[in-house]
Amino acid sequence: MEYKVECDLEHFDAWSGGKDTLDVLKEKGVCEEVQHLIEELFCEEIPTETAINDVLWFERDFIAQHLGYKDWGEFEYGDDDEDDPENYEDINGVRLDVSDEVVWHDDAGYDEDGSMIRFTIVEDRGDGFFNLCSDDDDKKPERWAYYTELEIV
Repeated sequence: MEYKVECDLEHFDAWSGGKDTLDVLKEKGVCEEVQHLIEELFCEEIPTETAINDVLWFERDFIAQHLGYKDWGEFEYGDDDEDDPENYEDINGVRLDVSDEVVWHDDAGYDEDGSMIRFTIVEDRGDGFFNLCSDDDDKKPERWAYYTELEIV
């Protein structure tokens, strides 16, 4: 069964990274401009919810460029150096780097017994997110964490 639903982008029920993007678009008040962009992308085609969410999630730079910015980081953070990759610091102000051992102050960072899990940073995405692993043997990336939730141990 197929059916068509009409709603403004501002009321779209996005998920995962698409929701993160949409939250920023709402905060900045540019949903209407981005809705027109998405409508143009699909022309006469009726997109699925997944297709719309994928545009929001994976085409952030494209959206930002459409709005007149260099990339998503410039759109979201402006020219403020606070979120410059050179300034990604843990909660104590210590610069984070790949191979640093950290604890993650988030629900995912606690073991079943309530103790904090030690992670190793294995990748820096360059936008404040760091890929962590908890197994020192294979250094296989497990999960992304935002720099303001990490503390070097």
